[in-house]
Amino acid sequence: MFKNYRNFQLTPVKALIGLNILAFVFVEILPLRQQAFVDDVFGLSGAGVGRGMLWQFVTYQFLHEGILHLAVNMMGLWFTGNILERVMGARSFVLLYLLCGVAGGALQLIFSSGPTLIGASGAVSGLVAAFSTLYPRMPITALLFFVIPVRMQAMWLGIILVGLSLFFLLTGLFGNIGNAAHIGGALAGFCWVKYRQRHFRVVR
Repeated sequence: MFKNYRNFQLTPVKALIGLNILAFVFVEILPLRQQAFVDDVFGLSGAGVGRGMLWQFVTYQFLHEGILHLAVNMMGLWFTGNILERVMGARSFVLLYLLCGVAGGALQLIFSSGPTLIGASGAVSGLVAAFSTLYPRMPITALLFFVIPVRMQAMWLGIILVGLSLFFLLTGLFGNIGNAAHIGGALAGFCWVKYRQRHFRVVR
């Protein structure tokens, strides 16, 4: 057991997942009034940014509404992040993750003045888009509705993500989800790869 512990290597993906889990557990054990305070101060909202709380563009990415919300985002981070961090390097990967979250949050504020935004889905959407752009022809298995396995090329994962988010944004369906944040994060991930692709160690 101790030998396995000594061999443990803390990677950017593991660190980000750990921070998200720790933040979730910390908030969950707080009384409801304190939970609302955390969301108000560290979640992303137009009112908060207007009061100068610019840190919200980063901190909102580490807050989640429920265990399912957390689990889905962490699965997306684990699946795409382990590949991207090896290709991009640790520093570039973490910067990409945070910038996609910031871009997603900014677009969400532009399109919606609704409830406070929390969650890593904007950042994770950026990773999915970056992965789909780097390896468009890679065969993957996606879980439709988290249950049905579907084989597809990686580029379709990014296309479906952006397409569904755009559809929901325009129709108002699932208005409680940060659909604009998904789009903003995905666009940032796509642009980051297109701009810096020559610097990555991509093996096709």
